[in-house]
Amino acid sequence: MTTMGRREVLKLGGALAAGASAAPALAGQAATDSDELTRLQQAVNFIYDGSHLSPLEYANLLNQLATSKPLHADVYSNGGVVEELEHTLARWLGKESAVFMPTGTLANHIALRELAGVQRRVLVQAESHIYNDSGDCAQQLSGLNLVPLAPGRVGFTLLEVQDTVRRSRSGRVETDVGVICIESPVRRMDDAVFGYDEMRRIAAFARQEGIRLHLDGARLFVESAHTGIPPAQYAALFDTVYVSLYKGFNAASGAILAGTRTFTENLFHVRRMFGSGLPGAWPYAAVALEFVDDFLDEYKAAWRKAESILQILAEHAAFRVEPVSDGTHVVPVYVSGTDPERFRDRLSRRNIHLPQARWRGGFWLKINPSLNRMSAQDVGRAFVAAL
Repeated sequence: MTTMGRREVLKLGGALAAGASAAPALAGQAATDSDELTRLQQAVNFIYDGSHLSPLEYANLLNQLATSKPLHADVYSNGGVVEELEHTLARWLGKESAVFMPTGTLANHIALRELAGVQRRVLVQAESHIYNDSGDCAQQLSGLNLVPLAPGRVGFTLLEVQDTVRRSRSGRVETDVGVICIESPVRRMDDAVFGYDEMRRIAAFARQEGIRLHLDGARLFVESAHTGIPPAQYAALFDTVYVSLYKGFNAASGAILAGTRTFTENLFHVRRMFGSGLPGAWPYAAVALEFVDDFLDEYKAAWRKAESILQILAEHAAFRVEPVSDGTHVVPVYVSGTDPERFRDRLSRRNIHLPQARWRGGFWLKINPSLNRMSAQDVGRAFVAAL
């Protein structure tokens, strides 16, 4: 053992003294963090698809998960808790296999790319995410030809599909449609649903014609809670289906793309080709896995509370509730007799958070499991008091 020199002794003494003097400050900071964590965990938000964990909540949950049970890391998004999540969601979706993707944009893009093969024409909704909000990735990077149908509407009909397929085949150069992509619920249409019966008729026609099918089901579990149709029953109509990990399951990012084992077994190569083989995806997968199995029950309980809250508001002269036709968890509520932003700020002080007001003083409220943190009566009274 070497003898510690004077300089080292002085350094150690100074460090110990600094540590002793810092102890009360650290304790005070810990108390402050604890109070803030409690406040965050009691908050109700009408802004997000899920509870939307803050960095403090997320770190706290990861710590709990890592210390309460073995939490196995992945290697470039393969294995460990990522694989556990893939198996879990494949089971929920009734598919043989599933693969983690870092974003829904990539999940949709790869699904269409792989399903299309040499038949590059893809039918999509004109209001869909893949057509409007993905930077033409499928066209630019994979040479797909997205054909938009039903502008300004939630979805297209079987007749529109049949007519488009017929016209594609009757051109001077015969061109087959390779894929039909359906998004439901449709974000740009306030998360209204496509409609299961029409979906089923389109799927039957596609099977008959040898056309592959992909479901952009980012919020599929929310739709299932409203329609009573299980996620696997929806997914059974399609070759592939994508669900978001952050919209309902509170992961910081991530998506799952599910299909047959043959379809998914080598997708990690394609994923990495697009620069998306994350070295460590376990922080996303571990949190999502914590919420998947209980989501439907938690959301249904939140929706029951939302119905009570909306009833309280509908009975007050200052509020007007206008449900979305064929809607799910988005409910427009108009407020009169007060400045919308001041109203929003007053509710925020009560730990109830609204999105920015849209036109005519309307708030497009999103219902999610954070409503289970307060009673419906308390939330309804807070809305009235905030006037």
